[in-house]
Amino acid sequence: MLSVLVFLLLNLAVIAQPAGTSHNSTFSDQQALTAFKKSLILDPFNSLQNWSPSLSFCNWTGVICSSRRERVAYLNLRGKGLVGPISPLVGNLSFLRVLDLFNNSLQGPLPYQLGKLFRLRILRLSYNRLEGPIPSTIGDCNSLQILSLYFNHLSGSIPSQLGLLSSLEVLFLGTNQLAGPVPPSLTNLSSLTQLYLNENKLNGGIPVELGVLTQLEVLNLEKNKFSGPIPRALSNCTRLQVLSLLDNQLTAYIPWQLCKLSELQKLYLGENQFNREIHGCFSNCTLLQHLDLNDNNLSGTVPLAFGRLLHLQRLKLFKNNLDGGGRGLSILTALTNCSSLEIIDFGFNRFSGVLPSSVGQLSSKISIFMMDHNQIEGSIPDEISNLTKLDTLDLGANSFNGTIPSTLGGLPSLQRLYMYGNNLHGTIPKSLGQAKNLGLLHLSDNMLSGEIPGDLGILSQLRRLLLSYNNLSGKIPANLGRCQALEKLDLSYNKLIGNIPPEVASLQNIQFFFNVSNNLLHGGVLEMSKMTMVQAIDVSHNLFSGEIPIVLESCKALEYLSLSWNSFAGPIPQSLANLQNLQYMDLSCNNLSGAIPVVFKEMKMLQKINLSSNRLVGEVPNGGVFTALDASALTGNLGLCGTWVNLPPCSYSKDKHPSISKKVIIPIAIAIVIIFMSFLAIFYGWRRINWNIISRKVEPVKVTYEQLVDATDGFNVANLLGTGKFGSVYKGILNSGKNIAVKVLNLQDENGHKSFSRECNILKRFGEMALSSRR
Repeated sequence: MLSVLVFLLLNLAVIAQPAGTSHNSTFSDQQALTAFKKSLILDPFNSLQNWSPSLSFCNWTGVICSSRRERVAYLNLRGKGLVGPISPLVGNLSFLRVLDLFNNSLQGPLPYQLGKLFRLRILRLSYNRLEGPIPSTIGDCNSLQILSLYFNHLSGSIPSQLGLLSSLEVLFLGTNQLAGPVPPSLTNLSSLTQLYLNENKLNGGIPVELGVLTQLEVLNLEKNKFSGPIPRALSNCTRLQVLSLLDNQLTAYIPWQLCKLSELQKLYLGENQFNREIHGCFSNCTLLQHLDLNDNNLSGTVPLAFGRLLHLQRLKLFKNNLDGGGRGLSILTALTNCSSLEIIDFGFNRFSGVLPSSVGQLSSKISIFMMDHNQIEGSIPDEISNLTKLDTLDLGANSFNGTIPSTLGGLPSLQRLYMYGNNLHGTIPKSLGQAKNLGLLHLSDNMLSGEIPGDLGILSQLRRLLLSYNNLSGKIPANLGRCQALEKLDLSYNKLIGNIPPEVASLQNIQFFFNVSNNLLHGGVLEMSKMTMVQAIDVSHNLFSGEIPIVLESCKALEYLSLSWNSFAGPIPQSLANLQNLQYMDLSCNNLSGAIPVVFKEMKMLQKINLSSNRLVGEVPNGGVFTALDASALTGNLGLCGTWVNLPPCSYSKDKHPSISKKVIIPIAIAIVIIFMSFLAIFYGWRRINWNIISRKVEPVKVTYEQLVDATDGFNVANLLGTGKFGSVYKGILNSGKNIAVKVLNLQDENGHKSFSRECNILKRFGEMALSSRR
């Protein structure tokens, strides 16, 4: 009887236990979810608004429960913008199969408690801000099939415990800060089909053992620091469709064994240090779509057998040492069989010969054709215009001659046209104005002549127009002002005449540079106040005149300004000091006068300034850009003084004011004493003053040199009224209280005396006037 009672009690305990456990586990799931919500700093879209005790957690947003046990099986909150750490209590969701928090702003470390989720099959935490190491406990999630942690800030090494995930099929660890070698234990992942370790700091050699992963379809190790050769054992991964090893430090040659990968569709081996020739056996990879071998040390020829790759879409071989091997560019003729080809990039190699007319028979899908920086000569075939899908054509830095085919204007998709650095002559075809999508036109460094076609003004999408180093003549077309999207304009080193059209000077989207230097342009530089984003302005080596426009201060983003070798006159505008981003300013070789604005020393970003060969006077400021100024930046200004080499030191009066004592001053006291004349007029009651009589009766005021120095505070720059071609004028007050103006003549110029009479009118407001001369 007792044994029966014990049996019944034991059975009751077994029956009762699941019910209590189920209740507690359900409560544990709710606690875990609540803790997850409370750990968040921000829920910008109120996605978790209904996570409330008043509602069953199985009905909460993103939560799916198993129907039998009412336990959380799926937690999907991808793309909700959630900010904050992941609560460790998530590890209590013991029935969780899918945890998808993709594309949020979750931060902090990965909780090691995630290792308790032994039923978890999918863990997606990519595109967040998680940091710290990958917990080794994740190796305990032995049901895991997909582990996606890419695009975070995870660091440390890849834990070897990941090799315990025997069911793992997809491993995404790319775009983090993981370092160290690839652990050999990953070769235990026999079910792995996709392995992404790209964009980390992994180093060492590529493990030979990866060759045992025969189910592998994608292997992406690009943008790391792997070194050594490519393991030939990778040819055992016969299901590989994508192999990317680009941007590492891999060396030696590309193993021919990779040609065995018959299912290979994309092969990226660029930006390494591979040498030797390209194996022709890659033509056996008949499914190949992308072949990128760019930026290596490959030499020899491109196998003509590549013409058998009928699925080839992209062939990038730029930056190698490839040539035609005496066959010229016959490879282009072979590639006419590749009807799916979209991109050909053979730039920066050693190809020579002429561009064959067969280029017009390439795939009608070609959108990018780049042959720049080679040794190709001859004319550009008109047949190239048959490539109607072309959006980028780069033939720059070759030896092409002849003219630019006018038929290029008929390419409706053309966006970028590079033909710089050749020997092209003739005119720029007007038909280019018909390429309505053209955004970049680079024809610099040729022998083009004639006028710039006004038809280019039709190109509303044009962002960069580069025509420098040619023989272009005529005026700048006003129609270019219609190119409102223009960001770069370079017309330098031509023979352009006339002025800058107002329509061009007011292009408000110029961001990078505006360069019309080394031409024959004249007139005044028009207001460029709308160029608020321009970073560089160069109008040097022209015939511009007039004053420097004050409105240049509106160009707030300006970093480079060159107005040198023109005929600008007048003072340097102090408003240029408002250009707080300016790093380089060249105002040399003009007719600028007056003092150097002292405020220039406050320009914190200014690194170099050139003021040489002008007519500047006064003391050179100290501090700022002037602290380490080279003396050559000031030469040719006879009126400057200071502590720089080849400049006379500034002398000071008893009040420490600068003087010009180093000059030979001959005071010529010529005065018209207005106050005295007014006194005479009132005293004698004259209503009409006979100026001729008065001038004969008034004795000239005799003034010594010392009196002039005291009156003008040592010819202080603060008393400078103006500077002309033949001298400078200073104001002053004699000890008697009378106002005077002192003219300092440059007697080295024979016209110095004649200038006196022209400047007397400026000085009428002063009581007395004295003259000095400078030898």
